Amino acid sequence: MYVFKLPDIGEGVTEGEIVKWHVKEGDTISKDQDMVEIMTDKVTVRIPSPVNGKVSKIMFPEGQVVQVGTVLLQVDDGSAAPAASAEAVEAPVAQKPSPQIQAARPGTATASPAVRRIARDRGISLADVTGTGDGGRITLEDLDRVASKPKAPAPAEAKHSETTASGDEVLEMRGLRRLIYDKMTKSKQTMPHFTVMEEIDVSPMIEARDRLKEKSIPVSFTPFFVKAAVVALKKHPYLNAVYNEEKKNYTIRKQYNIGIAIDTPDGLTVAVVSDADRKSLVEVSSEISDLADRARKGQLKLKEVQGSTFTVTNVGTIGGIMSTPIINYPEVAILGVHRIISSVDAGGKPTRKMFISLSCDHRLIDGAEAARFITEVKGYLENPIVFLAQ
Repeated sequence: MYVFKLPDIGEGVTEGEIVKWHVKEGDTISKDQDMVEIMTDKVTVRIPSPVNGKVSKIMFPEGQVVQVGTVLLQVDDGSAAPAASAEAVEAPVAQKPSPQIQAARPGTATASPAVRRIARDRGISLADVTGTGDGGRITLEDLDRVASKPKAPAPAEAKHSETTASGDEVLEMRGLRRLIYDKMTKSKQTMPHFTVMEEIDVSPMIEARDRLKEKSIPVSFTPFFVKAAVVALKKHPYLNAVYNEEKKNYTIRKQYNIGIAIDTPDGLTVAVVSDADRKSLVEVSSEISDLADRARKGQLKLKEVQGSTFTVTNVGTIGGIMSTPIINYPEVAILGVHRIISSVDAGGKPTRKMFISLSCDHRLIDGAEAARFITEVKGYLENPIVFLAQ
């Protein structure tokens, strides 16, 4: 009897939610066949079977959160090993399959360690690749061919609910919604939030965007806020910090990895524009567009959702003139961007204005520092040539 335990996925992950079982008790499964889909606070992965056999027992239902090392299911593979209970938690490292680098399906190709590493970096499952090398071995050209194919959109996360006798609907927190629930709760319970707000004249920013469009350079508004924030962060480094809960201290980051809050069918996702200070406005705009598109299709890679140092959330495209955003834990600050409002100034001249808000962790950031930061961002956005030249 083979006892399968939730493997160590890495990246500090200690638990995962069973999103979907791809097998059921009594099924005959093959080595490398997908068994279960696990969602962590980092990424969702499909874990293949390490053996051939028959599924004799599934320990937990979908929606259950389990710790790394917990027994998930038992497979009758013909061995004499005794069955284990769901409470068993120790698993030899050598028996842990890698959920990020899945082996090819039975009858298909093998791959060299180098090809496996490249497949992992690209987010490609070897189970989806047909090898064309000697003996069916997967080559780099095979990976390139798979990467060039458009991927089908991932299905939206199913709602888990039940209806009461009175007709009310009770929603269960599962999948991405549970992760949002946990993270937002931790942020508000751990960090004493406070928010400062400013009104900005976005007419110069709109003019700059329109001039770029005239030159066939499409740029959205969000990249302006990203670039303005990065320049301001270099002058106010405490806002580019992350909280270390275990040591109760902060790390001031020297990289400027800006998280972009994205509305997806499954819930809020924060994708990361890494090294935003080294990229032009056009490059940031293109990257945000690509990240948003793939986030809505469920195609983001692990490295694209981790390591952010500061977040920008733009709800203005949907509506709302003001909000007090919750900090993207373990960061210490988040910039909220809102709807553009048409008005006229004292002289009767039409203007376009917007409110921006900055929520901060008050344990590290004082009100005066937050006010200086948001004022600096305001100045850049009202005169974008200043930060575009930096």
